[in-house]
Amino acid sequence: MLVFAVSCGGNTLDVDVSEVQLPPVKIKRLDKDIFEINTSNIEAETKKLQEKYGDFYSLYITRIVNNGGIADSSYEFQIKQFIADKDMLEAFNDCKKVDAQIPEMEQSFTLAFKRFKYHFSDKHTPNLIYMMTGFNYPSMVVDSTLAIGLEMYLGTDNKFYHMLSIPRYKSMFMNTHNILPDGIRVWMMNEFPYNMNKSDFLSEIIYIGKVMYLTDALLPDVSDTLKIQYTNAQMDYCTQNEYNVWSYFVAQKILYTTNQADIMKYTADGPFTSALSKESAPRIGYWLGWQIVRQFMKNNPETTLEQLMAMEDAQLILTQSKYKPKK
Repeated sequence: MLVFAVSCGGNTLDVDVSEVQLPPVKIKRLDKDIFEINTSNIEAETKKLQEKYGDFYSLYITRIVNNGGIADSSYEFQIKQFIADKDMLEAFNDCKKVDAQIPEMEQSFTLAFKRFKYHFSDKHTPNLIYMMTGFNYPSMVVDSTLAIGLEMYLGTDNKFYHMLSIPRYKSMFMNTHNILPDGIRVWMMNEFPYNMNKSDFLSEIIYIGKVMYLTDALLPDVSDTLKIQYTNAQMDYCTQNEYNVWSYFVAQKILYTTNQADIMKYTADGPFTSALSKESAPRIGYWLGWQIVRQFMKNNPETTLEQLMAMEDAQLILTQSKYKPKK
């Protein structure tokens, strides 16, 4: 359910992690702990939640439930109101339907975390929490915690997405298949923030390309469509038009523009890349950056993931990639 094979073998990123020492991932269910709280003794229940979730619980309350936080006089009222809300309660009941998938999800995250430790032995892996955010956050990374907003993955046709007028190009990826790749990608962007030495179009797409290559390394058996949130048709467009799109970027001198409005034309989310055509895939600049980084790593096999993520010069990566899509 969670992964889809992209090759039958020969994937150099599918490393042996059998010797990596890492405890199995256990998902903490803040969504359940909040909605099944004993409302007759909020003070005692709060202490339990603080002990279990640490500083993250205070942050969660401040961002999601009550802007004033736990110390605010309205805290008890706000938390009772949150869990008694008819829509939130119904959404929580939908969230409980993923219970049967938890063991498989824990195994998938455990394997991804082991691959991360294989490549970055000195770095730490996060705690994993499922939560409900009132349809505000698909995921967030705070200190040592990766938190997933479970109500953002209830299924493409969930009634709440219609009620909230979430566009189809977004809701089609709001299902449990996307929890793993979304969580890993967001974690990688937090772990390796933007470090390029320029702020032009090429640097931005190469940075995202590096993040996507990390996602390749941690999820080598997950399909590209899930990693970048494309339909099969959108992925086909990219592969069939790679040469034409790259030639267009070069001819129009887009690669080195620092104009954010121009950059957004090729990187903003949407049903397609508006500057090209309605048949195009969205965020096609990021897809191209991903292919450049893949080609760079293929042509420079001695480069480690640590070295890749430390690289700041997008032009150097492009040059050494010898990227030249076929007609």
